[in-house]
Amino acid sequence: MIRATLAVVVMGCMLSACATTPPPCKCPEFNQALAQDPKTMTVAEKKKIDLEVLLDSIVQIKVKVSEKMRAGKLEESFEYGTGFFINERGLILTSAHVLSVVDDARGITVYHAGRPLQARPLKVYREVDLATLLVDAGKTKPLEFATSAPRLGEQVYAVGFPYVDVFSDSKPAVSVGHVAGSDREILYEGQSVKDLLLTDAFVADGCSGGPLINEDGQVLGVLRFNLARKGSWLGLSFAEPIKSYLKHKGAAQ
Repeated sequence: MIRATLAVVVMGCMLSACATTPPPCKCPEFNQALAQDPKTMTVAEKKKIDLEVLLDSIVQIKVKVSEKMRAGKLEESFEYGTGFFINERGLILTSAHVLSVVDDARGITVYHAGRPLQARPLKVYREVDLATLLVDAGKTKPLEFATSAPRLGEQVYAVGFPYVDVFSDSKPAVSVGHVAGSDREILYEGQSVKDLLLTDAFVADGCSGGPLINEDGQVLGVLRFNLARKGSWLGLSFAEPIKSYLKHKGAAQ
């Protein structure tokens, strides 16, 4: 009986010792890790950039192609593209082919956050399919140019205004992909086009002239066209590297 009682007391002490709560760890790294549950981290917290902020630098470009009277009514046709601010004074970079269909500069309208702005063409660099426009939009937020070469396989974002005949709002869309190649040369419409960036991000109609952005929020290139055959996208798109603009801008000065 005495042995049984002693055993119970000893067992009770062991259970009491096991149930004792250890003192909290005073290591700041450990406590910080406990405070941040990886399962509750949002997608925005995991990203390096805030795409919503960058979208304020993107503009839609509307170009009047033609107008004619039919049955007493004026009928107008338009082409659309994308551009982005590259300084704080309303300077926009886009693709030259977006503007090539217009004869009168008064037919170019830029939409920033849904607000229409009259645009004035400044420079056209046809050999690299780039052009600049100027609008009076007050102080604008420019995108930053990438200072390092694109890395094969790095994640990128193609930003533009696709399918204006489908969407009735004025918001740009973002397509996610990777750098699939650089300094590529292709035969396009019978002409050799060199030094292109290759990506598997989708570039839809209306996105030409938009930025190809890396994970640091910097512009790697300007979207040109996608690779399609018989109306079907083949999974690859092309962009003019931003170094082409810097090179030709410097040569023109």
